Amino acid sequence: MRAATFDGATSRVSIETLPIPRPGPDDLLIKVRRCGVCGTDVAMTSDGPFKFGSGQFGHEYSGEVIEVGRNVRTHVVGDRIAALPVIGCGRCRGCREGNPLLCRNQATGMFGFGEYAVIPPKVAIRLPDSLSFADGALVEPMACGLHAMRLARVEPGARVLVMGAGSMALAAIYWARQLGAGRIVVLSRSAHRRDLAMSMGADAVVGFDPDARARLSEMFGGESPDIVADCVGKPGMIALAADHVRPGGTILEVGMCMTPEPIVPARFTFGEIRLLFPMGYTTEEFTATARAFDAGRLHPESMVSDVITLEDLPVRLETLRKSAGGNLKVHVDLTRRAS
Repeated sequence: MRAATFDGATSRVSIETLPIPRPGPDDLLIKVRRCGVCGTDVAMTSDGPFKFGSGQFGHEYSGEVIEVGRNVRTHVVGDRIAALPVIGCGRCRGCREGNPLLCRNQATGMFGFGEYAVIPPKVAIRLPDSLSFADGALVEPMACGLHAMRLARVEPGARVLVMGAGSMALAAIYWARQLGAGRIVVLSRSAHRRDLAMSMGADAVVGFDPDARARLSEMFGGESPDIVADCVGKPGMIALAADHVRPGGTILEVGMCMTPEPIVPARFTFGEIRLLFPMGYTTEEFTATARAFDAGRLHPESMVSDVITLEDLPVRLETLRKSAGGNLKVHVDLTRRAS
């Protein structure tokens, strides 16, 4: 099979030919169809503190069950699934609370940039019949938004400011609206994403400019937002969020800044500001996101800006490393080959 692998020693991503993995009696063999490219993939394959060792990667993926282990009773051949990217131990606190991404004994399920994957049934979430494989590969990033907004305890009528207009920002906008937020305003440098942000539930989009503070105050009726979600993930964004949030409000650091972020703790103390760092989602939230897609309340295909082949991935990662450019969500179609 074709698979993208990362060599930690050389920091090189290569497309290799590997044996098709064989499922054990308690496993599923998945034919992978789609996998999204995440900012985490860029960080994990770059020189820096979050660089991982070596091996396969890709964690926003969907596919089809093509073989079922003899002990499996929960899935059948032909099931269309979206995969959770980690395999929890089932015993630790993170697993008991339903969030395997917080498992301290987890095994990887990040096989999305390969044509086949062997995973246990518990991480293979069935897709409703109405969803495409492209939809399935968007469940993972959208579920992150649900978890973040639940963690922030969005109340009916809450004023929400979302900083950024990338895929994580769109997830935050959508779930803030679904959970009952009142006014949702987006602060973004990407004017061309205004219509998409509005379609996800935003009320207005404001640019990062000297007049932003006054315009935001006007849009929130002279009040400050209750919740500020930083989805940019660059140094200085947390401090900027603290400048905007109301006293007693909540800041969500969703952008996963990968470099040191200077903040003054007293600034948060004086405002009694909560600063939260959401991590992933629970299994229930992952499933709830797929159900939301099925209900027709969300049309996730608008989030995909580009579809590439597996052979295109190494060059695209290098491009993303240098500049995010105009891409929103890039998908790798594992059924296609480079011409």
